Amino acid sequence: MLLDELPISRVKIVDDNALARRSLSLTLSDVNWEPIDEPGPLLSLDDFVSSSIASVDAVICDHRLTTYARFSGAEAVAKFYIEKFPAILCTAWSRADIDAMRPYRRFIPVVLSTSDANPDTLIEGFRICSKELKGEFSAVRKPWRTLIRVIEVNEESNAIFVVIPAWNSAEIIRLTKELLPGQIQENLRPDFRFHAQVNLGSEDQNDLYFDQFETD
Repeated sequence: MLLDELPISRVKIVDDNALARRSLSLTLSDVNWEPIDEPGPLLSLDDFVSSSIASVDAVICDHRLTTYARFSGAEAVAKFYIEKFPAILCTAWSRADIDAMRPYRRFIPVVLSTSDANPDTLIEGFRICSKELKGEFSAVRKPWRTLIRVIEVNEESNAIFVVIPAWNSAEIIRLTKELLPGQIQENLRPDFRFHAQVNLGSEDQNDLYFDQFETD
């Protein structure tokens, strides 16, 4: 099948649950894509990405891979993105593990809930992914330089709470300090302000990404 001039016929399925891989295989077959089962274990992210690019046309990856891999699905999908290769993150952990996923969210065009995976959502997901890899961002993914204001710093949890006035000045967002570069971490205090590239079209704070931080 041709999606926006990106041919897809073989799709690798990465999940530590064999039953989940089987279920996705059936869904992919409904789209007339050939499912390629990845039984693991996966030791090296670089080796996994390079071998996948050489053998399939796209990847669907779970996030929590436990002992199945030495890396997370979010990390893997971001690596594929950087290599300009289509990959979708399909997981039930998009909200529960947002702190771990947030550093990679800029490079994850599509996060699909496991329960929502069906032929239509997979086709649309890869369409969105293929467009973004060509620099064509959807409204919810387009980056904008914007102001971020610190509301509170919690040293015990190593987290900060911020608002983004241009997105929603009434909603507070929790971020881990590790997401921020050192220069900003050193100056964190209530009412401290900095700038970053953020997808202001996002409707849900869990889909927000933060990139290219600036202090001026």
